[in-house]
Amino acid sequence: MISLAAYHSGFATLPGMCEHLLVVTRLAADLGLNTAEPTTLVVDLNCAFASIEQQHDPKLRGRPLAIAAYATDAATIVSSSREARDLGIKTGMRVYEAKAIFPRILVMEPNPPRYRKASDQMIDIMERHSPDVLRMSIDEASMNLAGTPDLTRLGTEGVGRAIKRAIRAEIGECVTSSVGISTSIWMAKQASNLDKRDGLERIDHTNLVSAFARLKLTDLSGVAEPTANRLRRAGINTPLEFLYATLDHLRLAGMRADFANTWHRRLRGFEGGAFEGVARKSYSHSHVLARATSSQGDLEELLMRLSDMVGRRVREGGRRGSVVSIGVVYRPDVDRFSKQSKLAHPVATGDEIYKAALKLLAARDPRRAVGTLGVGLAGLSEGDPGQMDLFSDHSPPRGARLEKAIDAIRDRFGEDAVQRARLLGRAPVVRDRIAFGNTGHPDDKPRS
Repeated sequence: MISLAAYHSGFATLPGMCEHLLVVTRLAADLGLNTAEPTTLVVDLNCAFASIEQQHDPKLRGRPLAIAAYATDAATIVSSSREARDLGIKTGMRVYEAKAIFPRILVMEPNPPRYRKASDQMIDIMERHSPDVLRMSIDEASMNLAGTPDLTRLGTEGVGRAIKRAIRAEIGECVTSSVGISTSIWMAKQASNLDKRDGLERIDHTNLVSAFARLKLTDLSGVAEPTANRLRRAGINTPLEFLYATLDHLRLAGMRADFANTWHRRLRGFEGGAFEGVARKSYSHSHVLARATSSQGDLEELLMRLSDMVGRRVREGGRRGSVVSIGVVYRPDVDRFSKQSKLAHPVATGDEIYKAALKLLAARDPRRAVGTLGVGLAGLSEGDPGQMDLFSDHSPPRGARLEKAIDAIRDRFGEDAVQRARLLGRAPVVRDRIAFGNTGHPDDKPRS
């Protein structure tokens, strides 16, 4: 096998391009890299929510802008404009942290319908070039050009440039995209991450090693800091060492055999299975209160609204769930409390979720003020509740029919068009929002 040192020093000593190509070819063979011609593209909208808002309102252009989950200093920033990022304001920061960097930062709450419309436009643009398009998140999608006329006519780079032009022309001049090209979805995503400012990058067996040499472990999609720490404890400190690690070495890092095999293939440009195109495992919604409260009545009303939002999203996705959870963040000490329960049967209505969540809420410390409350539904299955009784009329339960009718009314007239009697005259319903890593879109299943 050719060592890393020999590979990196070889270019200075080997004369001519032929020797260079020979080294690259031998290295690819030794590492078992995927040498197929890349046909997979990943398209990622840059600074998506912020740039879409700047496109919508010209007064926002050129200004440091942050989109936060809620208009409170404790809220999390979910998108920042290029101008804000240049100041060091990043996704995942709290609003108060951004204000410490730049006190005049403009903070806005999200407009999910506006972002979903842009996401749909991106998908439509991509589907002009291939029928095999997968929506990965609200601002990111992949496509496979294998067997398409445009692969022959334009090539992968040509298709990437055509998509970028169409996004600027149809979604808006403020909205740019980064396109990555490779032999798998995961590797194409790595390529798209190489240049997050309107980039077009390709990773294949000829430059994979040099591309990895530019990265940190946490630059790899799917490697958060806890995973990186486990790898470091096993002596794997860089993406190149990760690439060179044997399956036995990966298992020493605490990886199960199936995960080790997935990463071994993924790092070499093959589809890894677990990462690509996985349907979401849960639905959740949370709310940061403008003022923390210990009032049981106020928390019950908020819980009811959150449960309705979760139920609505579950039904939009054609799913049901059997594990209900709640999450509480106490203020001002930011302690957390969470609890979940497994239901006897899967549910999909806000009322069912609320009743289960209310029992869980009873376990909170009633003496402490709650600053954030969240509700989740996991243990998902398809929307069909199962085989119905042979002697039933095969019609959905009354509660399900009622919530379906309410969904239709809210789709047409807005979330506040119908409210539970207990909530009439109270503050508007909890804002719609899009969670990290989810499409936030009714079409939440992988597309093929």
